Amino acid sequence: MQSCRVYRSVMLFFIPMLYSFKTRYKGKVGISAWGVKYLLPVFFISFGLHGFSLIRFVLGLLFLYGLYEIGYIQNDCETIKKEENPTMRISSYELDFYEKHKVLIYVVRFLEFIVWWGLLYVSRTPILMLLCGFMTLPLFFLYNWIRNGFCLVVHLLLMLFRYSVPVFFSINYFSLKVLLFILVIYPLTLFIERSVKGKFDYRNAFFSKYLMREYADRYKFRVKYYTVLFVITVALAYFSIFSYIFLIPVGILLFTSILNAQNDKLHYDK
Repeated sequence: MQSCRVYRSVMLFFIPMLYSFKTRYKGKVGISAWGVKYLLPVFFISFGLHGFSLIRFVLGLLFLYGLYEIGYIQNDCETIKKEENPTMRISSYELDFYEKHKVLIYVVRFLEFIVWWGLLYVSRTPILMLLCGFMTLPLFFLYNWIRNGFCLVVHLLLMLFRYSVPVFFSINYFSLKVLLFILVIYPLTLFIERSVKGKFDYRNAFFSKYLMREYADRYKFRVKYYTVLFVITVALAYFSIFSYIFLIPVGILLFTSILNAQNDKLHYDK
């Protein structure tokens, strides 16, 4: 029993991506939601751009999550010490394992990150792009440190990095118009929702008045939001500003929003 718990803890803290799947995307439903809301949109945006490389795309994901999981671990094991009612995502045994081996955990995680960095560098990813991608980590530390309305802005930037890093690494160049598209396809949506929710004792009056009155209306808001974005994307594709492939990620998010809104309505009617 003891050896089994040690084995699970070693896997959790040292194997890339497992920490995310264990603590953020739990079970088949969680992994499926991650695939639909994140992996598929990011993949199709990347695939629709000139110079796409599947190998660099995968390396970009590993690079990003190598940093993200350091932030997750720091949040779940260190930030909770400063909170009155923290969200516990790992067991007490796993917390004890972390306390005993935290130096080794961070060293191994850093070495794994160096591997992804090196492979991307060998594949001729510009050093400036790698440095920009690395900014994900200090942003995450800042997010874990502050607990006020400004945290929403930091979270918006974190989400922007999360969606854009694999895209730009996969094509090996930066595009401002693509960055703006990535911003509006999901990070901005989530920012509006969290601003209305009143997280960290902050509630945006403009968003609450003109876009979404209550957080409970978020699925209805998403349907309207992605419908408008889909129409705009059709126009942008028609004028050759973007590829028609960009309609796929918007369509996926619109479709899932409609399903969520319908399920929410059925639950409410009961």
